[in-house]
Amino acid sequence: MSTNRKTKKRAQSVLGLSFSDGQLRAFHVTRAKGGLEVVKAASATLTLDLLHPEAELVGREIKNHLDEAGIRERHCVVGLPPRWVMSQHTKVPELGADDTASFLQIEAEKGFPVDPAQLQIARSFQRSTAGAFVTQLAVRREQLEQLGAVLKAAGLKPVSYSLGLAMLPQAIAPAGSGGRISVAVDPAGVTFLVAAGGGIAAFRTCEASIESDAGEKIVNGAAVARELRITFEQVPAELRSEVRELFLTGETTMVRQLAESLGDWAKGAGLTIVRGDLPEKNLAAEIAEKLAGHWLEGSPLELEFLPPHPGQWALLMARYNSKRLATAGFAVAGLAVLVVGAFAWQEFRRWSLRSEWGGMQVQVTALDAVQARIREFRPWYDTSLRSLSIMKRVTECFPDNGSVTAKTFEVHGNAIAIVTISGTMRDRESLLRVQEALHKAKEVQGLKVEQIRGKTPMQFNLTFRWNVNPGT
Repeated sequence: MSTNRKTKKRAQSVLGLSFSDGQLRAFHVTRAKGGLEVVKAASATLTLDLLHPEAELVGREIKNHLDEAGIRERHCVVGLPPRWVMSQHTKVPELGADDTASFLQIEAEKGFPVDPAQLQIARSFQRSTAGAFVTQLAVRREQLEQLGAVLKAAGLKPVSYSLGLAMLPQAIAPAGSGGRISVAVDPAGVTFLVAAGGGIAAFRTCEASIESDAGEKIVNGAAVARELRITFEQVPAELRSEVRELFLTGETTMVRQLAESLGDWAKGAGLTIVRGDLPEKNLAAEIAEKLAGHWLEGSPLELEFLPPHPGQWALLMARYNSKRLATAGFAVAGLAVLVVGAFAWQEFRRWSLRSEWGGMQVQVTALDAVQARIREFRPWYDTSLRSLSIMKRVTECFPDNGSVTAKTFEVHGNAIAIVTISGTMRDRESLLRVQEALHKAKEVQGLKVEQIRGKTPMQFNLTFRWNVNPGT
């Protein structure tokens, strides 16, 4: 679902910004007779993280880099770091607009790990022969507030926060024109965006690279392929059938490695691999330029995460809240208005509520039926926190001296869980002590080391079954 901030007049130039892996990319784009023109660009490594508690220091560093590049534009469009974005996908029943909003609010409460009131949520709708679907993408408000403070300290005024990968050409095609999986890979990680039905059907990030024996960053093709299969299989079959293209973009060497790793899977899934190498600039720079261009052209941004500005009345009230005398005057005037209009408003409100109820009774009845089904099946949800229990038991088996560390921890399955752990170790004796400790856990069955490779530190993969009822 597209949400654009309305402005009386679109600016003649804007600054496109993206932050990826501690790197700042900035493109000053302006309108020209022949279209759009990149006036100036900046690329720099930031010594401080965006979420550093001292926002003024981060903003000052960004301002210094922009000043050094000669960039004076202060209005900016920002591509949010993909790792900030959480997503949830659901099918939408046939309801009215108000009831659909209530339904999605309930889904957000169930699907996101924090209260939706603490999130800035954007929605992307899809349609297929099976009905309507929606992906809710959310960013924590505290992160957006921190970003706003950083930009303010840098002397910048944000006009849009968006999802950078969605700005690439043909990343999201109109409904009925096919779907595409966009995979953006760089040393910082990999991002998956599955588009179908005219919207975003799935969005996910994960680690993409491992360090070779020679100390180089190479693509962990097996891990990326596994995560991509999981992400793709979670898309409903009706939308999945529309996807015909696998688009790989990012760092050229890693794109080539990934294309080789995913070739067999893509062929089996009926997908055509298309490479979008960027030999002259990296993906973050491409995104920053596209964001600025889309905004200047007035093209609708697929997702908007910029919190709404308060209205003039809210600003006026906030201004006078600090002045007790003015506040008291407003309160007395407001009380007088309330007393004069109380009875007339009460009668009008009763009449309007009766009219509203008559127009929404059918939709409310349908929503009540949906909520009744939710309450009916809610007791069947698993609240045992099984994954956390397994992680706690495994953590107790690892040594405190850091001789064995885990990098990934995966749990799959229902009654009997399959647990996969990968990590590093100083020596084999340390790993043996971990195995012995795990063997003592009565829930652990079929423990085996799948792989050991590399030198100090060595990398390992081990798996086991976790049976909460060992006697069965």
